[in-house]
Amino acid sequence: MTKRFLLALLTIFFLNLNTCAAEDLKFIDSNGDDGYFIDMDTVKIESATTFSVNLAIVRINLNQMELIDLQIDHGKKIYTIRSVRTLSYDERTEIKSDYTPRSAKGYSDKSLMGDIVQIVIYGGE
Repeated sequence: MTKRFLLALLTIFFLNLNTCAAEDLKFIDSNGDDGYFIDMDTVKIESATTFSVNLAIVRINLNQMELIDLQIDHGKKIYTIRSVRTLSYDERTEIKSDYTPRSAKGYSDKSLMGDIVQIVIYGGE
């Protein structure tokens, strides 16, 4: 628990040093050295049950950040990764990008995607 808290605190500190990437990051979770955030500025409601949002995965130990463009249909409980960009964390320079949409996958309410839906749609954590 302490490690997760310190990782979240460190990630928030580093994200605030450089504001050119995302402006309104909301912490979702952490796993080891990875912190998961959503950029609330990228939320776009596409229909009554579908929205898009960018997921940022900060990998402090690799000095990298992945930006994943997600489309989530919370009515059908599926999500689609539309693109993935890997950036150098310090300089925000692009290392690689992949704009190939992936196949839709299902998710549960108790998963990372379920947490994202909870925050975007219902405002809760």
